[in-house]
Amino acid sequence: MLKQWSLCIALVMALCASSACLADEITIQQDEHGVDYVTGGIGSEEVEALEAFKKQFALYFLFSEGKIGRLVDGVNITIVDAKKQTVFSLDAAAPRLLLNLPTGKYTVIASYQGNSQRYTLNSSKKHQRIILNWKNASIDEDSREQNRQEESPAEEIPNDTRAELPAHS
Repeated sequence: MLKQWSLCIALVMALCASSACLADEITIQQDEHGVDYVTGGIGSEEVEALEAFKKQFALYFLFSEGKIGRLVDGVNITIVDAKKQTVFSLDAAAPRLLLNLPTGKYTVIASYQGNSQRYTLNSSKKHQRIILNWKNASIDEDSREQNRQEESPAEEIPNDTRAELPAHS
């Protein structure tokens, strides 16, 4: 009995240590233009680790696709200022991206699987959450999800927090 208890404690400690290591891997980075950022959010441990950084950043991007809003990674993002100068650039961003920009007007150019979209924002110290969704990226998955919903109706949830943008080539 004592051996089983010791083994259980050792297993729990190992799991806690591995989660702590994963959280330690998510750190504030800096792009080539000097902008601090954090990206991640694949898996519950990364999402939890990102939560610790949320208050340090004014901009929170969430990348998704399709009507069901499946989170996606591998998004290329470039942000330009009013003078069309690149102020931030990142290839292959994870589903969540946190960053700060000086106060001003910016254009975000995001690309996922060859489809690009633009989004204009005014950056300030106020926290902003921006969801970029590629509606047409996974038509097959959306069709399967709609068929499942038709078979068993679910309660409709209003979607007033998502800023869905059409995909542009």
